[in-house]
Amino acid sequence: MDKVMLKQLLFHGSWLVFPAIVWLLWRWRGGGQRAVLVALLLGCGAFTWARFIEPQLILVDHTELRGTGADTRVALLSDIHLGVYKDRAFLQRVVQRVNTLDVDAVVIAGDLTYESRPEQLHGLFAPLAQLRAPTYVVLGNHDQQPPGRDLDKPLREALLAHGMRIIEGRVITDVRGVHWAGLGDQWAGKDDPRFLRQPGPHRDRTILIAHNPDSAMQLRPGDATLVLAGHTHGGQIRIPWLYRNVIPSAHGFDRGEQVMQTGHGTVRVFTTRGVGEIGLPLRLFNPPTIDVLQLRP
Repeated sequence: MDKVMLKQLLFHGSWLVFPAIVWLLWRWRGGGQRAVLVALLLGCGAFTWARFIEPQLILVDHTELRGTGADTRVALLSDIHLGVYKDRAFLQRVVQRVNTLDVDAVVIAGDLTYESRPEQLHGLFAPLAQLRAPTYVVLGNHDQQPPGRDLDKPLREALLAHGMRIIEGRVITDVRGVHWAGLGDQWAGKDDPRFLRQPGPHRDRTILIAHNPDSAMQLRPGDATLVLAGHTHGGQIRIPWLYRNVIPSAHGFDRGEQVMQTGHGTVRVFTTRGVGEIGLPLRLFNPPTIDVLQLRP
């Protein structure tokens, strides 16, 4: 059995929790061991929430960030992971929610796919064409190399066809005078920031998009005033103390705003918890979230 089939079996087999709940209630009425039945019912209830309810929520968090060198309002999302667990219908809901927000730009910080097939990509991501604000995108590890299959070329083609602006390795300035730059994925070895050090008006006033927040640790003073990232999922299943052991960051990035000390100085990073799932099709205490960031000079 290949890994995709195993994930599909896990995803669809999880519906068996409902007949399990019915059986437990039947045992309850039959006078079974009440303490054991209560524990099992609570476990089934928590699993039902984490599998069927919380992953389908779409929250919006608002944060003001001062001292960024920019004056703009941004919708940040990441880790959509369309494929095994999330589909086009979910992305359609995300796009509709973003379009209700008063933002000047949308940022997608990588990992758009999860075990998707190349021929699916154009249709899967068609809802992105409905985004009303300019949208800036970088790719992530599941898009470019293992543990996902390499979808780099067909994914870029699909995103460009739907009007997305892929900005890895370059700096562009929008109509509001905000300088946007993007790094490729760190695990794929595509996050070299040296292009940021070329002379230009963007120096000291760049908002950098990276999938993996660890990419920020190689930045030097003046490369960027703020890094927007994803990748961590905020732990996805955010059980206190335990979730930190599964966050894929070598430098302690989690979610929200963090200021980290590097070998060159300090770096300011805002990491979104994302809207999709990998591994287990579960979210707990950590619902899918669109971060609306009010950036101030």
